[in-house]
Amino acid sequence: MQSPITDTVWTAYDLPLEERSGAAPVDSSTPPVESDELILLQNEKWFCSLRWLVIAALGVLALLGWLSNRFFPLPGIHLESAWPLSVAGVLLILNAAYLAMIRKASQSARRTVLAERGLWLQIVLDLAVLTVVVHYLGSWETFAPFMYLFHIVLACIFLPYSESLLVTLAAMGMYLACLIVESTGVIAPHSMLATSLPCDRSGVPLAVEAWQFGSVAFVSATVWYLASRLSSALRRRDEELSAINQRLVAATDERAGHMLQTTHQLKAPFAAIHANTQLLLGGHCGTLPTAAIVVIEQIATRCEMLSRGIKSMLQLANLRSQSQNPPAPVAVDLSALIESCVTALKPQASKRGIVFAEELSPAAAQVVPDHAVMIIDNILSNAVNYSRDGQTVVVTSRTRPDGGTTVTVNDHGIGIRPDKLPRIFEDYFRTTEAVKHNHASTGLGLAIVRQTALAGKIAVRVESALGRGTVFSLDFPNATTGVNNTNERKE
Repeated sequence: MQSPITDTVWTAYDLPLEERSGAAPVDSSTPPVESDELILLQNEKWFCSLRWLVIAALGVLALLGWLSNRFFPLPGIHLESAWPLSVAGVLLILNAAYLAMIRKASQSARRTVLAERGLWLQIVLDLAVLTVVVHYLGSWETFAPFMYLFHIVLACIFLPYSESLLVTLAAMGMYLACLIVESTGVIAPHSMLATSLPCDRSGVPLAVEAWQFGSVAFVSATVWYLASRLSSALRRRDEELSAINQRLVAATDERAGHMLQTTHQLKAPFAAIHANTQLLLGGHCGTLPTAAIVVIEQIATRCEMLSRGIKSMLQLANLRSQSQNPPAPVAVDLSALIESCVTALKPQASKRGIVFAEELSPAAAQVVPDHAVMIIDNILSNAVNYSRDGQTVVVTSRTRPDGGTTVTVNDHGIGIRPDKLPRIFEDYFRTTEAVKHNHASTGLGLAIVRQTALAGKIAVRVESALGRGTVFSLDFPNATTGVNNTNERKE
């Protein structure tokens, strides 16, 4: 939009329509705690995602084998394409079956049992498939047996100490079985380093093969011990931090509850004190000395300020509360609503010679009526509070081409520094200029604006120049669809 003052550089800030880290006060509601069966199902899904990468790697290996056998043979290396494709096909079928099992388990009442069975089924079958891969790559001549370490480390991360040990023992058992069936001639040995297949191990002493297995088993056991100890320590630390966080959240909720209860209880006494001061100032108790009138006026001013603060705190707490269902938006006549808010503020504005210039076109929006009142009332109150005496506050409303409504409030007040614009919607934040100009502000008005804007998907833009004034633009959703299409703004 075009700023009314053109000889000054104005700075604009768009309030995000979504929560951002650090931009909003932390919600003290207790975060959802994931159950053990849900964690197991998530781990199974993670294994399935990793398995797709393995299937892709086997496909690449098969392609390399096909290319090397037909176009560029690799000296000393024999790659094949048949067995990688076969293993990839088996894994593809198994992965599809795993995903179907996970979906079924997530919808079953016996999720814990099915999740545990499904996870162990994946582990056992994966180790069996890995043993086949180790056999073809070379169970004795290559470093392929150390691929078992991947499963061992993953088991240490996702499974308890004892269960990760079972995975390690199962892996070593399958590797030992592979060596036995190869050395006894049940299955002919293979190796990617052999120039001719099958490999000949007839002259290999039993002690050498025992040394080979012992080396792999020793490395696997060492990795399991170190990884499981580290994983167990991290798991315990995570549990301790989770317990501490739950205690902190509970304490925060309790403290917030006491604060809100106390605040609510103070609302009526302060209102009563303010009403009594008005009676005294109105002469209903007789003529008062001048000094007493000054004191009573100070009491009335302070009571009014505290009442506004209490009202703002209760409004903000209700907006952020997740214990109740939010009210449903309805079609609202914004022009009439703005007119009522302006009428309510005119007595306050007239004390300082501030007048309203209204340019209101008939316009409607799909919002919660109370929220619309809060956001417009706070914007208008700020415009009055931070305008200079005798100035004009311009309020306009117009219908956008997308069917929504844009409301602008333009004051000619103290303005906002460019580096402070992103922070003005924070709780209790006030610029130095604002504190000097208005001592009675609670610092919660724009926080309420921010919360109602987020709840109602109302796009808010602030344009300001220090010493020249501020323009607030509110883009309300379409009254028919409830959708706000002003995702991208232009100067």
